[in-house]
Amino acid sequence: MGSSRPLGEVQVPLLQAQSAAQAPGTAMPAAPVPVASPSDLAAAKRLIAQVNGRHDIQTAFADAPKPDPKTMAFWHKVGDAIAGFFHAVGDVFAPIAPALPYLLYGLAILIVVLLLSPVVRLFISTRFERLFQRHHLVADAPWRPSRAAVAALLSEIDALAERGEYDEAVHLLLVRSVADINAFRPDLVRPHYSARDILIHPLLPEAARPAFRAIVQWVEKSYFAGLRVGQAGFDACRAAYMDFLRAEGLA
Repeated sequence: MGSSRPLGEVQVPLLQAQSAAQAPGTAMPAAPVPVASPSDLAAAKRLIAQVNGRHDIQTAFADAPKPDPKTMAFWHKVGDAIAGFFHAVGDVFAPIAPALPYLLYGLAILIVVLLLSPVVRLFISTRFERLFQRHHLVADAPWRPSRAAVAALLSEIDALAERGEYDEAVHLLLVRSVADINAFRPDLVRPHYSARDILIHPLLPEAARPAFRAIVQWVEKSYFAGLRVGQAGFDACRAAYMDFLRAEGLA
């Protein structure tokens, strides 16, 4: 058998090497940095060119446009003016600032009361409906009063005219015409409508509009301007009404 070393002689150098490796302040040998070969660099360049060719990633950035000093100065002035306005408003309301919440509550209650008022609601609905007329609607049928109604109306207004009551005759002609229109189109005449509202309404048949316009004009002169209709006004209204009847084959 060969010569053998004592166990202590084998273990001591191993322990010394481990302690030297683990001792604080002892630097480990740096790993060698791999150097890329020319073929690897060429492959990387081809990959970069391929990615840039798809334009999926933005690699070029344009310079941001510089703001115009005049424009910036203008908007600064606008901002200063707005700020000054609100500062002035704040200075005006500063003395009543403690009572301002109560004033706002009172104003809100007043608005609610006004909206609940029947008179105000009627006024708002009337104005709203006049502003947004149903201009897309058109009359889908002609307006033809019955022959009996026409004969009775002409007899009554002629009787009033013979007594010199021309204003009453023209007004009766308007009232009966509105009644005929209401019977023809119940959705046209509303309780709050004036004669002019009916005159400009898109549902009024065009054939009846000239006669109705002449009657409305003379009634307005009588009731609102205080001008007497006279025989000339009565004859004009009756002639317009007769023109409508003849056009509709009723006279």
